[in-house]
Amino acid sequence: MKADNISLLEFIGAGKRTFYIPVYQRNYDWKKLQCVTLFQDIVRIAKDENQI
Repeated sequence: MKADNISLLEFIGAGKRTFYIPVYQRNYDWKKLQCVTLFQDIVRIAKDENQI
């Protein structure tokens, strides 16, 4: 298997990927704070071209 470096937006964007949530993770209860934190992390990484 060969691993390549790609940007976060390439990884999650343009319908190239389908993400599945494993059954054992579906019962986690995310509140607004956890969702906001995740979104802020995604935005921060997307703005930083040096992070993959």
